[in-house]
This record gives sequence, C-alpha cells and structure tokens, in this order.
Amino acid sequence: MKSSSPPSRGDIAQESGLHAMVKALQEEQRDWRYHKPWFLLAGDALTVNRLLPGLVQQGWHSSDAAVLLWNQSSKGGEPDAARLKQLRRLRRRRPLDAVVIVREGTPESQKRCIGGFGLSRIAERLYWSAPVYTLEVAQAPATDKPVSVVGFDLPARSNSVVINAAILNLRHTLARRGTTQLMADPADSYIATLSQQLDKRINDLTEWATGLANSRSSPVPLAGMVFSPYPNSDTTTHLPLWQHIADSARRHPGRRVGFHPVTVLSTIALGAIGLWTAGMLLSGFQNARNIHATQWAIDANASELSPAGRLRSLVALQHQIERYEPRPGHHAPLTTRFGLNRDAALLAAMWKPYAAASRELLVSPIQQDLEDVLVDLSQMPVDGLDAQASQWALDGHHTLKTYLMLANPERAEPDFLAPQLVRHWQTEARITPGERDDLAERLLTFHAARVKAHPDWRIEASPELVAGARRTVLAVIGQRNAQDTIYRQVIDGIGNKYADQTLVSLTPGTDARGLVRANALVPGAYTRQAYEGHVAEAIARAAKRTEVASDWVLSDGDAQQSASPNDLQATLTAQYFADYAEQWQRFMNSLQWEPAPTLPAAIDQLKLMADARQSPVIALMKSLDYQGGAGARKDSLSDTLVAKAQDMLGKKAASAGIVKPDTAGPLGSTFGPIQRLMAVGEGAGGDMSLQRFLDRATALRLRLQQVSHSPDADAQARQMAQALFQGKGSELADTQAYAQLIAASLGAEWAGMGEALFVRPIAQATQTVLQPAQASLNAAWRDSIAMAWGRAFAGRYPFADTANDASLPELARFLRPQGGLIHGFLTAQLAGVLELQGDAWQPAASGGHALAFDPAFLAAINRLQRIGTRLLTQGEPRYQFEMKPIPTPGLTDTLLTLDGQTLHYYNQREHWQAMTWPASNLENPGTRLQWQAETAGTNKHYEFTGRWGLVRMLERASIEPIDSATFQLTWQGQPDSPVVAAAPDPDSLTARPAMQPPAKDVTYPIRYQLRTELGHGPLELLSLRDFVLPSRIFLDKPQPSTTKGNDV
Repeated sequence: MKSSSPPSRGDIAQESGLHAMVKALQEEQRDWRYHKPWFLLAGDALTVNRLLPGLVQQGWHSSDAAVLLWNQSSKGGEPDAARLKQLRRLRRRRPLDAVVIVREGTPESQKRCIGGFGLSRIAERLYWSAPVYTLEVAQAPATDKPVSVVGFDLPARSNSVVINAAILNLRHTLARRGTTQLMADPADSYIATLSQQLDKRINDLTEWATGLANSRSSPVPLAGMVFSPYPNSDTTTHLPLWQHIADSARRHPGRRVGFHPVTVLSTIALGAIGLWTAGMLLSGFQNARNIHATQWAIDANASELSPAGRLRSLVALQHQIERYEPRPGHHAPLTTRFGLNRDAALLAAMWKPYAAASRELLVSPIQQDLEDVLVDLSQMPVDGLDAQASQWALDGHHTLKTYLMLANPERAEPDFLAPQLVRHWQTEARITPGERDDLAERLLTFHAARVKAHPDWRIEASPELVAGARRTVLAVIGQRNAQDTIYRQVIDGIGNKYADQTLVSLTPGTDARGLVRANALVPGAYTRQAYEGHVAEAIARAAKRTEVASDWVLSDGDAQQSASPNDLQATLTAQYFADYAEQWQRFMNSLQWEPAPTLPAAIDQLKLMADARQSPVIALMKSLDYQGGAGARKDSLSDTLVAKAQDMLGKKAASAGIVKPDTAGPLGSTFGPIQRLMAVGEGAGGDMSLQRFLDRATALRLRLQQVSHSPDADAQARQMAQALFQGKGSELADTQAYAQLIAASLGAEWAGMGEALFVRPIAQATQTVLQPAQASLNAAWRDSIAMAWGRAFAGRYPFADTANDASLPELARFLRPQGGLIHGFLTAQLAGVLELQGDAWQPAASGGHALAFDPAFLAAINRLQRIGTRLLTQGEPRYQFEMKPIPTPGLTDTLLTLDGQTLHYYNQREHWQAMTWPASNLENPGTRLQWQAETAGTNKHYEFTGRWGLVRMLERASIEPIDSATFQLTWQGQPDSPVVAAAPDPDSLTARPAMQPPAKDVTYPIRYQLRTELGHGPLELLSLRDFVLPSRIFLDKPQPSTTKGNDV
C-alpha cells in the first residue's frame, strides 16, 4: 500500500535508510504504516549499538512487535529535522507510537543521553507528542535463560513521590524474586543484581525522571521505565521488551501538539462553531425581543377598547410593520440572522390584525362617507344644473374613483388615493383636531401605499350605486358616448313600443288557469320583436356614431384608447343578449305547476297539457323557442336554390368547404336545450323531445283514466302502485324517469322550468296513485308482520323486562336473511322502491326517494336485518365468540357458566376460551357467575335461567370497547344514587354503563374480555331491549325530504 503523500526525492536522498525501510515494510505487509507500532530510539548511541547492533548505522530495524527507528541528534541535542519531516510524511495520522530513551547506568552513558530539550524538539518537528519511555540497560552477568521484562508504567503528571514509590516497589519485588531464583539456580543472578543496582540508583533515577517532567522550558513526563540486560544472542530486535512497550503505548496514546493541521482545522472549526453559537444566542435574544415587541403591539391592538386608544395602538402596530417590511427584500440585520430570523413570519402575523383593525377604524368610515356622497350624486337631477352643482358633480368623479380603487386595489394610485382617504375619513375618537390630522396623515398614507399589494383588502362595491354615480358624472361631463350609457340609451329608446310578455301573451289561444301560473314577466325590450324591429338597428347606428370613452372610472371594463365601431357593436350586442337570456330564464324558472290533490284532477291536467290545440305548455314552449331565435341568421332564398342545384348536379364535394351561416344565433348556447327539445336544428332526431314526452304523458293519462273509470278504482290504483313498488315495468315508472331526463337535459339554467313543466305533472299524478297504495301497504304490513310480531314477542324478554323469554326459533322465522317473514315481505311488496345495499335497506334511486318512508320503519328493519344477518349466518341462531378473564385484586377464583360451558379462572395465566350462544346442549340453559374473595367465601350471583340468560347477564355489565371486535365486560356494585341515563346506541364504539344495576352485595369488579367473530356478537342483542316494531311503512303526509333508513 503506497502512501497518499509520498516524500520527495530530495528528502529521501538524505535518508536512504527510510527508503529501504519503506520498501521492506511494503513487501512485508500491505498496511505497513500502522500494522506495527513505530518506536523512535534516542539516547546513548554506544548503548544502543550494543543493545541493537546495526541500528545506529542502518537507522531502522523491524521486529515482530515494532518498527525501531534511530534518532540521529547533533551535539547540541537538536534532532535531524529532515528525517523527522520524512517520518511525519510517512505516518501523518500518528508519526510515532513511543519515544524510547536508551541509557546505561554509567555516568558517561547518562551524559550522552538525550534530554528534555531534544525530546521537545522531536515533538515540535513531528507536531506529535508520543509517550516517552526510558530503557535502562543493566550491567548484569550473562545468562542463556530467557529474561522477562522488568519495568513499570507511570500515571500522567507523576511527581517525585510517585516515581520514587514505583521504583521502591519494583526493587522490593525484584529482591524477593531474585532471592528465590538464586536459591533455585545460583547462576541466575540477573534479577538479584538488578535489585541491588536499583538500591543504589533509586535517587538518581527519581531525580532524572522528575527533572524531565518538571522542566520549565520543555517538560516531558515519563510514561514508564523498562530494565533489560545486554543480550547474548543476535536476536536483539525480537526482545520481549518491545512488545511490552508496544502494549504500554496503546494504553498511553500520543497527542497532537503545536500547529498540527488537524489541531488548526479543529480550532478553526470550533472557533466557527463558537462564533455561530454566539451569533445564534445573540440572534435568539434579538428575535425573542422582536417577537415580544410584535406580540405586545398585536395584543395592545386587540385589548384596546376606546376609539382613541385603538387608533394609537394601530399606529404602534403600523410602526412595527414599517420596521420589518423592508427586511425580507433587503436582508435583515446581521445580529438577527444565524438561521433564527423570523421577520417574514412576524410580518405575516402583523398583517392580519392590521387588516382587521384598519378595515374597522379606517376603511369602513371612509366607505360609508364615500357611499353617502355617491348616493347623493346618483340621485342628483342632471337637467338644469347651475355652475356650483355642476362643479360638485364633477368633483364626484374623484369620489367615484376613490371608491372604485378601494373596490379594485390593483388600480390603486397611492399619490391620488392618500389625500382622498384623508378627506373622507371620520372617527368617533375624542381627540384634538391636531392629533386627528396627524393620525389621518400617518395611517391613511401608509394604507394607501400598500392597498395595491393586498387585494384581500378590497371592499364590496355596490353595482347600482356605481352605475348611478357614473350616469350622473357622464351626464355632467358630457361623455354620453360611454359604453354603458350607449347601451342604456338603446334600451330606453324602445319606450313602450313593445308590450311586456306575460304567461297569457305567451300562450295565445289557450287557458293556462288550473295548469301553470307565473308571477313574473319579460320586459318588452327583451323580445325578438323588439330586437328585430329596433334594437339591432339602434346598436348599429350608435356604434357608427360614437366610441367608448377611455376613462376606466366611467366604464365597466378596462380603459381603451379607441374602440372600433365593429368591436363596440359586438360588445353592445353581447351585453343585450346576456340580459335577454337572463330575463327569459328568470321568467321561465318562476313558473309553478298547479297542485292536483285527486286522481281526476291529475288526469284533467295531463289531458290539457298534451292537447295539441289547447295545451298551454305546447304554446309556451313554441313561444319560447321562437324568442330564442332572436339574432339567428337564416339561409336566404337564393342560398337555398343554389344549394338544391348543387345537390342535383352532384357538387356536394365542391361545396363542402363553404362555411354556412350560424343558424343557432347568439342565443344558441342559452336556448340550445329548448331548441333541441322542440326538435329544431341538429337535435331533431334526438331521444329527448317535447313530442315524445307528451306521447308518454298521454299514455299515462289513458291508463289513469282506465283506473278512474274502473268499478274498483282503488284496487286498480293499488295494482299500479304495487307494480311500481315491486320493481315491475309500468307507465308510472317509465314516464317519471323520462320526465326527469327531460328536466336534466335542460341544464341548471332552466332547472326551475324543467321541474315545473315536466317533473311536477308526472310526480303529482304518481302521488295520487300511490296514496291509496301506501295505505294498503301500511295495512298489509301491520296485519301480516307487525301484529304477528306483537303476538309473538309482546311481554317477552328481551323486548320487555319480564321473566318470560321470547322464542329463538320464532325470532329466526322473522329475521332469517333468506326466507324470513320480514325479508320476504320487503322483497315481494317493496322491491321497486326499497333495495338491500349490503346489510341496510335503502330507498331505491329509481323512485324510492320520492316516497315518504317512515324513518322509524327504516331504522327498525335495518336493525333487525343486521341482527338476523349475523345471528343466522349458519342457518340456525348462533353466536360464536371468545372470552378471557381479567385478573382483579382481591379475587382468588372466578367461575363463569354459560349454557353448561364453564370458564374457570383461579389467578393462573389467562387465555381465550371459545364459547357459543345458544349452546348445542340446552339441558341447563342459563348463566351463573361465582367468585371467591380473599376475605370472604364463595359468592354466587348473576344466575339467570333460560335461553336469554346471557343477554340478561350482559344487560347488567358495563361495556367498554377495546377495538372493533374486542370488548371489556365489568360486573360491579350498585352506586348509592342510581342515575337514569339515555338509552345507548348499540353500534357505538364508546364506553357505556350497564343497562341494569347490579346487586348491592357485589363489591368487586369482575372483568372479562369478549372477542367476537362478526360484528358485536351477542352484544347486538342488547339493542332488542324495549324494541317495538313500527306498524306503518309510509308517513301519512309526504315529508319535505326523504329520510334514509340507516342502521342505528
């Protein structure tokens, strides 16, 4: 593995030994830099050369435990800087693992040893302070036996006392071991000799080590001392002492010193973090103060009650807004940044209370004053004005412009708007005139400058007021050629030339009394006769004579420099036809169909409506179709003759590209549904047409006549209604559906007319047939179902609080989902108007919603449908569920018995136990709950006999739902003052109390969990308590809205 930053050739030339070492280490190990620890040996060169022959000359040795490097120092103790630089480049992260000072006990060796200055210079050159060890080579007799490492580690910041104590401790240890070794082998005297030498050198070693650590210029504390004899063999580089030093160096890692790059970068990073943190603290303080000041301004504005105080608080809030307003675009102060700036949020928080306060204190009084002036202006007669009145009217142009700027902030001009607002502002505050003027100038100038940027500040302008003021100003100024004025002149020029259109005039030759009525009329100016006789020509003349004024204040649209006559004519025509369509839609949607409470009356209405000669509906629709053709272009006689000639000559292809005139006209989009209904234009072949509707109405009328003339008219009517109820095809259902399609095809713009002319006649006729049938069905339900239900279950539990139980087979006979009495009645008698959607009966979309179902009936059958579906899933009445006891402090034993099934719990590990109700074996039906307390004997309660024992027991439990399928049941004592609560919703997933109070001798809450397989399991039967089956299906009178029979 090569170094990422190899040393330069010039440096390696001075230290060829390092170059050879790198090659050797690379061949030995890929991770050669940090595979072994690197030791720098310093001190007496003679001692080192004797201890490690060749190290001083070669400069390095690689042992099994470490890489040994020799420190070549000058006479003054200065280490070789170039060699240390190369060493730092080779191992940037950790140049050295330890510095080992090799010494001998002789005075000459100690003089040649490196001192604290040299060690500090090594650390400075490497920017790394490695742990320093001293290797004391002892003069001892030679021996062939392996010598163990002798030495000790020193703690950080050791003083002379600690060092002296460590040497003394080592001496005592060596003395004991040396004596033992001499007794075993007199020739093995190294340990004893070393102990003897330590006894003599203890003070010298202590002083020397203390001197290194306490040097004022360059303190170098020792990490440990190691003692070793001179070896006899050549394997000096593999001495165990290097492994010992390597292990100790791992416990005393070095550290970076001086301007190490990592230290510099860390210092810079910490400094930046410190500065950023300080900035955040300062910013947090500044922003907190700003937030407090903003909140104070908002609270002060909201808490002030007097008008004067509210104006002053609004000035303070305005000052805060002015302070923060330029910051988002021009940067906030440096002390409020550092990621904590909230100027934009504060500004947004202040705009809302400012808008509310300014609208109430500033805009509302100004709007009121402006509208008062505009009212006077619009009511001013424009004939015979003197100079003063004319000037006042001309000044009204500024008032109108100010009013429109407030209504359209995008047109606001601050320089114009500000003085106008000051002029029209009034206040109830009791302040001096000087303060009033000062507040007006400051508040309204600020508001005028910012209203354009806040469209939500707009006011609701009165169109009538604006139009009246415009007319007055236009009359006085003389700009009578403004677009709205031109249009009004055209309409006013009609006068009384054309009569207003009423229902009588639109149905000539017919009598609409008793069939349809209308309380509105269509002005004569908006008829086809008026358009073709006057309006079209008047618009053309006006467009050629004048142009639209460019002042946006006096026109409805944007300002235009010059509108061409064609554009003006198109605009005036579009405005006329928009009003034209609106007038006719308003009139037709105001039509009301006369009521027909009896069958003969409904037949008479259908007969008159479908009469081709006397029908007011046909005459009205023809008149409406004719009026809708105003402005439509038709082919001339010459165009028709040319087209026929081309057809005869086979030139259809050549004329295919010729654009024909639009025959629908400008009212085609509005009157198009009417024209298609009347079979005009492209819709002649469509399915929806008035003639087809009348044919169906005639067929229905003939069928109703047949019923009416029948000897048994009521029976015939019931037969028709039952066909509708049972979902069979009938004239009633078909005609009613077709009428609704006709009304829907007309669109929302003609919805009132479609309801009155098409839906209501058929609906009334249907209702006259359904009334006797509804009574008949009510009677059939009451006789065949409700009374049979009452005979079977009246006075029996759970439908009543009695000791007599209801019959489960009989209940199944009524509730069975397929083949039950109730299901059979509903599917046989009400299939056409009532349909089963999932587990709920709902009025059918095809006609059921038009019937007045009794909400209690829908709720009852849906409740029984839900119970029957889940109780009779397998054909026979059965609920399958699981129960698990819950430990209760004070209870030692509980036994629940359900129809012979037992659940015994005596404080062992609780588990779920499957149960069935009713059980297959009904020899001893009923329930019983036994328990034993710590301080009492066995108690027995909640013992109920009969098949409904479980329901009686559940009725006395407090039920708390855990999830949609798990419930916790609790039986506990009765409170002193029982509270009568409202009947709970059986489908609710909220906790509810017991429906029956428990016995007074129950003093311990006994809890079980119940887990159901489907729905709420047996808990659903609680909804049968006090249940009464309604005796009718339909209400006596139709309700304004149909109530859906949802589950309850």
